[in-house]
Amino acid sequence: METRPKLKIPKSTPEKLANIVGYSVFIGSVVYTALTFTSLSDNIPMQFGLGGEINRYGSPYDLLILVAIQLFLIIFMEILERIPHVHNYPSRMDESNVEAFYLNSRQIVNFSKNGVMVIFALVFIEIISYGLNGKISFGIYLLPLILIISLGPVVWGLKERRKIN
Repeated sequence: METRPKLKIPKSTPEKLANIVGYSVFIGSVVYTALTFTSLSDNIPMQFGLGGEINRYGSPYDLLILVAIQLFLIIFMEILERIPHVHNYPSRMDESNVEAFYLNSRQIVNFSKNGVMVIFALVFIEIISYGLNGKISFGIYLLPLILIISLGPVVWGLKERRKIN
């Protein structure tokens, strides 16, 4: 197994902005969940189909599981973001372009991590909206939003990676 250099590359401005947005959305969604928790009905939607229809109901306490999953993902992706030397790279990576590849890979993880926070916030809004007033907010637009937010950073990052010489 080859050993790659461990470089300290400062966070770029887009990464810093993405973290501000992502962590703000995360904190906001947790606060929103906590503030509305006692007002939720006993049966809230916990799974949505492709067309926005509700497939499964659960207890408001199931939201705590979603918060725990989100927290686990954030911690895991934050760790992964800090160790770009273990990521997978094309064979054309060498000493002259290693920093560019590390930065690109770290940005993909950073934007994906912050996208996960936004996705969970959207899901919390959808669940809580139904739990409070019996109406869904995003409906059929939830899945396309999730796909764009989750796949967007990867597609963008791989496109940018092709530009690295």
